[in-house]
This record gives sequence, C-alpha cells and structure tokens, in this order.
Amino acid sequence: MDTVPLSAEQVIGVFWARSRLLQHPALHARGRLVRRHLDVYLDTEAEQWLTTPERALVEAERQLDPAGAVARVTGPEALVAALPGFVDAEWLLPSVADAHAQLLVVDSLVRWLLASGAVDAGEMSCSVLEIETRLARAAAGLDRRRALSRSDPPGRLPPGAARRRPR
Repeated sequence: MDTVPLSAEQVIGVFWARSRLLQHPALHARGRLVRRHLDVYLDTEAEQWLTTPERALVEAERQLDPAGAVARVTGPEALVAALPGFVDAEWLLPSVADAHAQLLVVDSLVRWLLASGAVDAGEMSCSVLEIETRLARAAAGLDRRRALSRSDPPGRLPPGAARRRPR
C-alpha cells in the first residue's frame, strides 16, 4: 500500500504541536506570531523555489483557497528549500525579541525535519547549509541591533557631564 506524502502544512502543524521550544511559556505567544509570519512568507515567497509541476498544483489549489495553498500542496522538501529566505533581513520580524524567536523556531524546525526523517539530509544538504549560513548571518545582525539599542545615542554626554561652550 502506498502512503500519501506529508504536506508542508502537515509537518509544520506536527512540529508546532510537539515542539518543546514552542511550548515554553516565554516562546508560546511569539511562536504563534512566527507561525503566522511563516504562513504569509510561504504564500508570498515560496513559489520561487517550487518546480513547474508544484507551481501548477499551487495555482489550482489557490482557486479553491488562496491562503495556505503552497503549504497544502508541497512537501517538507519545498519548505526546507524556502526557509533560507524566511530568515533574511527583509523577512525578520521587526522586534529583536520576535526576530530572535523566529531564528530559534527555524533552527529547531529544520533540526526536527531532519531528525524525524521528514526530509533526507543528503538530498537537502545544500538547502540545510544555506539555512545554517543565513541563520548565522541573521543572528549576527540581531546582535548588532541589540548592541546599538543598548548604546547611548551619538552626541549624548554621560550623566553629570557639562557641555563646554566653544570660546
């Protein structure tokens, strides 16, 4: 008996339901935000990583219900192929804390997809390497944003320092 392949929507749902990371109180609400953001990303950007037959399926599925069409008709491999762009600067959530949660979730999702066997590590090695590279780049960018937000604005004097007038 042939088994029906899992869709990206199904693996995302299972991951979100089972992930210890997302069950942690500190990440629970942010996890929901990341999920909504991922859904929007997949609907608007993931198509560029799809094959021609997958695009045809997505187009047909969009006739029935446009929201979530990509995730419903593609598999976990398409999800992994699309994830590098989800951690690029233009797709990171605006707040540093939310963006950090986004990076944690993507890292955990990819590790889970590999460990569960939902995707083959050998077949998806290039995409996985690309995700790891972009996660590192995004994390470094967040570290810079954190450092800038903690530093004093330029030209600000330390407390108690008087401004000297030029003579």
